[in-house]
Amino acid sequence: MILAVMMMICPSWGETLRVISLYPGHSDNIYAMGGSEILVALSENDDDDLLPGLPRISLRSGAERILALRPDVVITRPFAERINPNMYDVLRRSGVNVISLDPPEWDSFPEYLHTLANALNLNPDEAISRLDSIRGEISREAMNANHPRVFLEATSRELHTCPPGSWAARLIELAGGVNIAGDAVPLRPGSAIAPYGVERVLRNAASLDVYIIQNGAMNTATLKDFHAREWSGALRHVKVYEIPERYMSRPSLLGLEKGGRELLRIFKEAGR
Repeated sequence: MILAVMMMICPSWGETLRVISLYPGHSDNIYAMGGSEILVALSENDDDDLLPGLPRISLRSGAERILALRPDVVITRPFAERINPNMYDVLRRSGVNVISLDPPEWDSFPEYLHTLANALNLNPDEAISRLDSIRGEISREAMNANHPRVFLEATSRELHTCPPGSWAARLIELAGGVNIAGDAVPLRPGSAIAPYGVERVLRNAASLDVYIIQNGAMNTATLKDFHAREWSGALRHVKVYEIPERYMSRPSLLGLEKGGRELLRIFKEAGR
């Protein structure tokens, strides 16, 4: 959903558009569309290996920190705006075009890429082609692979998982996995996580093949933490893996490719 009035941004003649991205998913997609030259700063949550020479901005920074970089556009997401609304108010009053986009859902990803590209004077065609190519390649490889029954631990607290239709659930499906939490109900409409609980996992233990720990800001649990849990012995026959959160739950071209490839590797290994 677009929460800001958007228009084609035209820099001064001979000058390159100056863009600050304050959400890693947007940064990944701008980069994937060939927009690295227009980025002048990223959020502190962006991956360290993505344009490492650029400044990193805290979501709680003051507007002065951003204005000092002379951006034409700051692109963010509604969640970040709610964290620091005063900063965005100051940016708008200072003439900076603030674009606030929700992370895209699986089926609306092409539309999102068009919106993002049009707002930043980028060409979406190559990105759409790449999206189709990545999904097609992963899907074709999955056809000849095993189809393990999978549980994804989104957060260890109350053992949340990914509900059907979420980015992570669709990625597991694309790579050939079967999500055992097909009956999970999102915390709220549109949420990417759903409470599941240990008891429901254990009820499916006999038929479970792969347990994936999504590790990142939402879930700091590791393989070591998993094996220290009292109930982990009931899953001793299950292959347990740890995957970076950005591979599983970040709606981006880079995340899609890395996450899909990692799942294909895991499912192949688990089937041996």
